[in-house]
Amino acid sequence: MAKKLVCFNQRISQLEKSEKEAMYLLFCRYYSNVTLDQFYKDLNKKDYVFLLRDKITLDVKGFSTIAELNVEYNNRNIRGYFSGDTVIDKEYWGQGTLGVNFLKFLFLQKLKRPFSPLYWFLISKGYKTYLLMANNFKEHYPRYEQKTPNDKKWIMDSFGKELYGKYYDHNKGIITYSKHEANIKDCLKSDITPITKEMLFANDRIKFFAEQNPDWQAGDELACIAKMTFSMPFYYQYKVIKKLLNRRKNSKVGGKTPMNTPARVQEIKS
Repeated sequence: MAKKLVCFNQRISQLEKSEKEAMYLLFCRYYSNVTLDQFYKDLNKKDYVFLLRDKITLDVKGFSTIAELNVEYNNRNIRGYFSGDTVIDKEYWGQGTLGVNFLKFLFLQKLKRPFSPLYWFLISKGYKTYLLMANNFKEHYPRYEQKTPNDKKWIMDSFGKELYGKYYDHNKGIITYSKHEANIKDCLKSDITPITKEMLFANDRIKFFAEQNPDWQAGDELACIAKMTFSMPFYYQYKVIKKLLNRRKNSKVGGKTPMNTPARVQEIKS
């Protein structure tokens, strides 16, 4: 029986001590250079957490933290929700539980103030986080297809400076600690989500991420924004249906497709 995740959205202040400890231990399994004090310090700066649990045992198997942001642009309030630390146990990779629940959260926030622009601000130290945004949000930046518009760059820079101050390099759109206290920055362990030459060839978005954030393995993070709209849930559902149809089509022509075939390359790109 396949393992399944369930998601609980709650405020950081509602977390039990045991839940925080479970989150920290899980984080340490996938990230290097992590200390308990720094983990708790970052956690307390956030407003919400998506807590992912095993559907049967209810053990903590993943989480993503959220902070609310507000900036002024041309006398207009711009709202944003920042995705902080995110990790999911490898046994549960590939499930859309977190994505669906986060989308619901953004949709509800959009309903509260429908005429106010709303953005998802995320920072990517690994390509999987970048693809989660790029593959599912129609309007997102930075992207390989076009240069980031000036107004979107301003919003992204404002969010980056508000959260990271001197650690945010607005010229590169990167949060970097290499010129500062590099020892305080966590980073993905070397065997977690490596980027291979085959992946760079097969997927333009992964290639773009690697070019924009060449020091991702050292903990540098690429700043990104994605616009939340009322049409977003329908676009997301379209992507899910398209992926399912592609899988069924591939299974009918011979089951699993080798990694280097055109069909597999197309599936990665979608």
